[in-house]
Amino acid sequence: MKKLNTGKKVKRVISTAIAAALMFSLVAGLMPVIDPAYAASEFKYASPFKKTGYSTYYHKAAYSGDLIVNGVDISDWQSKKCRFDDAKADGVDFSIMRVTWSSYGTKKLKLHNDDKFSAQYTNAKANGVMCGVYVFSQAKNATEGAKEAAYAIKRLKELGIGPEDLALPVYMDYEFAGGILGRMHGIKKTAATNAAVAFCNTIKAAGYTPGIYANTTFFGSYLATSQFAPDVDLWCAQYYKRNQSGVNYSKWQYSSSAKIDGMLSYTGLQGKIDVNFWYLNKNNASSSTVTKICGKTTLSVADAKAPKFKLYNGKTLLKEGTDYLVGGIRNNAAGNGYAYIKGIGKYGGYALVPITVASKTTGSADTKLTCANYLTKASTAMSTPLPAAPAVKYQKGKKYVVQEYLNVRKGPGTKYGKVRRSKLSKAMKKRAVSGNIYAVLKPGSKIKCRGVKGNWMKIKGGWICCKSGDDVYVK
Repeated sequence: MKKLNTGKKVKRVISTAIAAALMFSLVAGLMPVIDPAYAASEFKYASPFKKTGYSTYYHKAAYSGDLIVNGVDISDWQSKKCRFDDAKADGVDFSIMRVTWSSYGTKKLKLHNDDKFSAQYTNAKANGVMCGVYVFSQAKNATEGAKEAAYAIKRLKELGIGPEDLALPVYMDYEFAGGILGRMHGIKKTAATNAAVAFCNTIKAAGYTPGIYANTTFFGSYLATSQFAPDVDLWCAQYYKRNQSGVNYSKWQYSSSAKIDGMLSYTGLQGKIDVNFWYLNKNNASSSTVTKICGKTTLSVADAKAPKFKLYNGKTLLKEGTDYLVGGIRNNAAGNGYAYIKGIGKYGGYALVPITVASKTTGSADTKLTCANYLTKASTAMSTPLPAAPAVKYQKGKKYVVQEYLNVRKGPGTKYGKVRRSKLSKAMKKRAVSGNIYAVLKPGSKIKCRGVKGNWMKIKGGWICCKSGDDVYVK
């Protein structure tokens, strides 16, 4: 483990001794010390898989009420062989697979296909596992980000995989590899953000849904997410029992060591598989385009493997595979599950239809459902960025709220040493992470400004960094 103490945030990233593994693995940020009081606003949901690291995982209150879907992400490196029939039975409802990748130790951008992707994708689809793809990126600028996206699109089209075939986005897996010898070493936040935006714009222009994968450190230090369009999906990694990133992620990669039936690691042994939570809001915005959904909601185990629904826009019957696709969640055995209906193109959005999986069908032949909470209207164009966060003017004497875990420094800058927690006043200790040697303020802590120097604020006990670029840590 290696700590990255910038004076702005306390973060930890997973490091590895093998450079090849750095190129192929999805590296996750990790923050180890948490005050128990932080969990008060969270809820528990355990992983269904073995050997993930923790028996219980804590999820942000913002996701309370969401459906949590369980899945994996794999490549030639993470999984040597996959039997998705067994994996689906073990609880895998989605898989995000590496389609292409870039070399990390070359001066010139070198692009490659993942040789196992086609077989993995075909096997996953055949067994009712919803699919997404990712591109291992080493882009240093916008031009290279666009090239990586175009290369992936070319590969998908060669294999006959269009937007109508993917239930999940095409992600840019953005991370460092190779240490100081890696081609991304020394990249600046502006260049990284531009590369990510260019990647997403290219993916969107080809009709696919774009997304960005990064760990907590990379999201916090190298990507200005305010520059991403509203329809860019965020997938955040942190190998810990809670994800502490401030970005609005829909997926959390929480472990790289899961043991799953039917999935063999690079060594040929079971285990060491990346696993993820996917949050789906059960009450998605209503649509003016889809007016009716028809289909059986009580299904036999056999029928539940591929649920069938008819969608209408007024009296017009929409076409599955062109206007929408249907996936299954927890539909592999008797019990309660969901049909995931994803709109394509102008229909956008998704619907979650509850289904009951029984030993034999007992429902009517055509159960008509209302569409009050169905597909959103067409997504905003990729060229439209999210509005920038309003500027915060810090003033002496006013009170503010800490948004992130922040180190307390002895002066206004990272060159000053960190303040020990034992040196804080009794009141300030309550706002800091207990059990930590150094003073680290918790999110939600209310503090009074005693002075301002640049982006640094003087508080009782020391100084904290308030913002960096587009990231605001104190509001």
